[in-house]
Amino acid sequence: MKRCETEEEKRGKGWGVEGFVEKESILSLKNKRGKINEKEKKMRKKIVGFMIRGVLVFVLILTSTSVWAELSLAQVGDPIPSTGDMVLIPAGEFLMGSEDGDDDEKPVHKIYLDAYYIDKYEVTNAQFSRFLNEKGNQEESGATWLDIDDEECLIEYMNGRYQPKSGYDNHPVAEVSWYGARAYAKWAGKRLPTEAEWEKAARGGLLGKKYACGDSIDSSKANYGGNVGHTTPVGSYPPNGYGLYDMTGNVWEWVSDWYDQDYYSSSPHRNPQGPDSGSRRVSRGGCWRNAARLLRCAGRDYRPPGNAAAGLGFRCAKSP
Repeated sequence: MKRCETEEEKRGKGWGVEGFVEKESILSLKNKRGKINEKEKKMRKKIVGFMIRGVLVFVLILTSTSVWAELSLAQVGDPIPSTGDMVLIPAGEFLMGSEDGDDDEKPVHKIYLDAYYIDKYEVTNAQFSRFLNEKGNQEESGATWLDIDDEECLIEYMNGRYQPKSGYDNHPVAEVSWYGARAYAKWAGKRLPTEAEWEKAARGGLLGKKYACGDSIDSSKANYGGNVGHTTPVGSYPPNGYGLYDMTGNVWEWVSDWYDQDYYSSSPHRNPQGPDSGSRRVSRGGCWRNAARLLRCAGRDYRPPGNAAAGLGFRCAKSP
């Protein structure tokens, strides 16, 4: 005999109006949830896609900006500021010398230099005094590092210590020999710039200009021609295109090279270091006493390394 099914069993099989409706509701809910899940999945995929595309666009923009900056740096020669009082001069070529200057400035030739740092300011009396208090005023090859006995020297020795004369702390050190400049640079963890490094830095990215400030110069742009009558504090005049101060005037600046009048005719294209030997070292930039002609970027001066003068100082360089 066939057993009658209970109402619960009928509903379980979907019999009856209530069971049918309940089952339909469940199926409809599942379908809706399935559709919602599909929509959510599609939406998530779209969101992820947008995020990925956004990240790719950001990376592309960042990369393009970086590449453009590097290209601009290589072409224009803008310096990259560094920490401290040095500026990083970018690697690249420049034209060294002048066809309008003295014979030893010819021929104009293309030079490639690796990147290097150079001091933003000339070394001051305060800085050189600290060096002397640690190392003493030593003698090399018959010349002292600083000619402190000269009345125009702005550093004095009092009570067992070297110190700038009153009011001259931030003036460039002068009366310093090439040996003294080299010794200070080594003590500071630096070196003297090469003649080529100095000229590229002095030009400040300008092409074919006479001075660090352009083709013209006056007393508002540099300390020269006796218009002040002595050195001025470093940084008193506007900087050049690289952000370097007093590349023209104030004091001549020692560089590392030996002098050779004809060196430009045989100078290597990459990172020239100057002649292997000689009797005189090069100085650059002119000083507070000189006429404007001697302040030209291409102008070269030379003297024995033991020489010291009231208009002769230096700044340092450093390899990255």
